[in-house]
Amino acid sequence: MRLAVVPVGVAVLFGLLLLPRAVVPEGIPVPIADARELARVAAADHDLAERARREPLPGSVRALGSALRQFHTIETRDDLRAIGDARRTVDEVLPPALEGGEEPLLRLRAVQLEGFLEETRRFESTGVESPELAALAGGFVRSMRSEGWIDGSKVAAGPAALAALFKQMWNAFLGLESRPAFAPSLDEERALYALYLARPHASPRVRTVLEARRRGARDARDCRDVAEAESKAIARWSLEKIMRLGAMDPSYPLAYARGMATFQAGDYVTSASSFREWLSAHPDGPLALRARSYLRAAALYARLD
Repeated sequence: MRLAVVPVGVAVLFGLLLLPRAVVPEGIPVPIADARELARVAAADHDLAERARREPLPGSVRALGSALRQFHTIETRDDLRAIGDARRTVDEVLPPALEGGEEPLLRLRAVQLEGFLEETRRFESTGVESPELAALAGGFVRSMRSEGWIDGSKVAAGPAALAALFKQMWNAFLGLESRPAFAPSLDEERALYALYLARPHASPRVRTVLEARRRGARDARDCRDVAEAESKAIARWSLEKIMRLGAMDPSYPLAYARGMATFQAGDYVTSASSFREWLSAHPDGPLALRARSYLRAAALYARLD
């Protein structure tokens, strides 16, 4: 009889271990880019750049390239009048460049992209921001430092995320975001959003407010309040990225990630609802047990809040 009790006890204990426990969500799932697809896109960009080197670009497109370089060089000087003049020059030369179709502009961007990636690698190895990097990307290094994505001279973003960042910057500056031919590939976006979600931060406006509060903190309680506010602001920033990623990538676990981010932002009701939504669609699978544990924690915190 005693021997018979042993397997029963083990089974009960194992069953208890499998029951979901209330666990506070930490971290956010990051998307995984397809390395083969990234290599294919990089090769296509390289082919465009090589063609631009073999066959001269139309004069109007070369004029646009020169105007972009001039603008970015001036951008680093913080001379508002000169920046405005350079921006007007870009706006003047853009329409003639567009008349020749999208392909010459894609070749121009590919050449500038390769130069940007090369100069970024040089910056990482030397720690020196070259004039060429400034001409291609303006205040890129300053901006990346502000975002917390440069440690010393090591850039947190890999080549695919950097390519997506450059393409987004280039497209937005010229107003080409709505043209599908210019959009980064889905896997480039995945690489970029992996950076966003692995290295999140509060928005610039909120960071300014938090820094002022941190300087005015008078005791440990004030410091804890600032730290909590910063943690929630980071979660809200991550939530914005999660929603954008979910809209473009159907493979991303949107409801699950939303549940984690809203929990970290202190919105426990929405967090519980998000985990229920995920479990309704995915009652089994690798994330199901965690989702149940997170759901229990969200429901508990919602009652205590």
